[in-house]
Amino acid sequence: MRKGPYFLIQAVFSIVITSLIWFMMFNFLDVAVNDMETLSGATFSPFIVLILGGIFYLILTIIYIVIGAKKIDDWRPWMIAVNIAIHIVMFFLGFLGASYFTALTAPNLLT
Repeated sequence: MRKGPYFLIQAVFSIVITSLIWFMMFNFLDVAVNDMETLSGATFSPFIVLILGGIFYLILTIIYIVIGAKKIDDWRPWMIAVNIAIHIVMFFLGFLGASYFTALTAPNLLT
């Protein structure tokens, strides 16, 4: 596999996964803020989702680096830094995408 498709596939999967993680966190936060019966029980749900999602995302990053080292013909150590940079950028872009989608699907979150 060449470097270009490898990084492109990584970026696409990263944005999808981070968007899902952030979207789930926003949905749990919506329940915690707007549903008074579950306020005490759901207060920590968004943080649990964010922590578990972050751990899953970190494991995915490590697995992706290991797979890349085995699958790319001309693997170089600098590619680890590029992998990490892509994952960091996609983590924040996933936040923006999920917040936009949440605003579209759950308008009561903004009021």
